[in-house]
Amino acid sequence: MAEQSAKRPASLQVYLEEEAQSATKHEFWDGEIIAMAGGSPAHNKIANSVGTAIDSALDKNHKDCAVFSSDQQVYIPKYNRCVYPDCTVVCGEEELSGNTMLLNPLLIIEVLSESTKQYDSTDKFEAYRSIPSFKEYVLVWQTIPKVQSWYKEDDQLWRISSAFGLDKTLPLYSLGCELALIDIYKRVKSLGEQDHPQAF
Repeated sequence: MAEQSAKRPASLQVYLEEEAQSATKHEFWDGEIIAMAGGSPAHNKIANSVGTAIDSALDKNHKDCAVFSSDQQVYIPKYNRCVYPDCTVVCGEEELSGNTMLLNPLLIIEVLSESTKQYDSTDKFEAYRSIPSFKEYVLVWQTIPKVQSWYKEDDQLWRISSAFGLDKTLPLYSLGCELALIDIYKRVKSLGEQDHPQAF
């Protein structure tokens, strides 16, 4: 997720109208428009590589699924929030609100930064969990080769998986495939090689 900056009040309709004309991206948080700063080069490379790797895996197993980049809005009705995940996967027909906002993501991936990792792993994850179609959440670190996921086995149980190291893979249970960390980080030249870090 890219960093956020200035906020200002507005309705969802005003937000959608302005966003359609805007050269930069904004999120909508229940009555407030939040300007988003751009991600770092490493963030953008990783997000692009994640989408490409998943798209390749889908060609083999799930031809009815589609991968969306960080330009795709996702709407969270319970929280009246419109956000831009770094990568989103939908299987089956897309459900839209306002012709632009996805309502039925299956898998969501966020690339962490120092300023957003706490929000991405707590409040944002809580909001995503209110979406009925949402089954799996993946967080990707920028500066070290680490990926962590939560897969919804039932309403009260989420399975946690993690992988650390360029020789590791992470299972994507919602899609029945694996994500190789070497594919995620292949465009990033400066990764830390320290011992396995704490979760957050």
